[in-house]
Amino acid sequence: MAFRPTVFSLVASLATSGAVAGTMSAAYNAISPAPPGPRGEQGEHGLQGDDGAIGPQGPAGPAGPEGPQGVQGPKGPAGAAATFADAATDGVLPITRVLTNVLSLKFNAPTDGKVYVSGSGFCNVPPTSGAGSAANYAVYVADKADAQHTQDPLAELPQPVSGTALVRLSKEAVGSQAQVPFSVTRVLHVTGGAKEVFLNFQKFSSAPSVDPASDLAGYSCQGNLVAFFTAK
Repeated sequence: MAFRPTVFSLVASLATSGAVAGTMSAAYNAISPAPPGPRGEQGEHGLQGDDGAIGPQGPAGPAGPEGPQGVQGPKGPAGAAATFADAATDGVLPITRVLTNVLSLKFNAPTDGKVYVSGSGFCNVPPTSGAGSAANYAVYVADKADAQHTQDPLAELPQPVSGTALVRLSKEAVGSQAQVPFSVTRVLHVTGGAKEVFLNFQKFSSAPSVDPASDLAGYSCQGNLVAFFTAK
């Protein structure tokens, strides 16, 4: 079998001779790798993958600063309103006129509404030697100090206003000074503002021919008023 030299064996034999040193250097250069070429262009982006699963919620952050106060809203409708008031006579009041205002009570109504007025007390009735009834009078709640109980004081049966105590006693029933109690109530419609209610006394004739003003001596009354107002 014939010997076939390889490139490396030839290079090795040449290396043993100084005369061929340059030739060996050129041979090594011929078989060393070439330098890398320039970098190629970047390829296209691949397709976006599917979204991953949602992770757990993180802890809540600190509360932010409080904001400024908002604009004040409109005023709401007024609620139900109520008020009380009361008054009393300063002792016993002599009756000197056929129509006498015994007591008045002032109060303030916050709005339009109704006022419930109650009055109580007594009247002193003197004895009489005249004809007919010994006592014939009315005590009542009114909206005016001069409001009459009836337009016809000489009527045999006066027509009463609401909230009235009507007293008619014979002379036999009043042998001496009598003290006759009364209790009256009335509801009045009022508008808002300062108001006043009254407790009035009106004397009627003790007989058709007798002037009611002629036998007022000895009459006197004492009483109180209470008013309760409520809105509509």
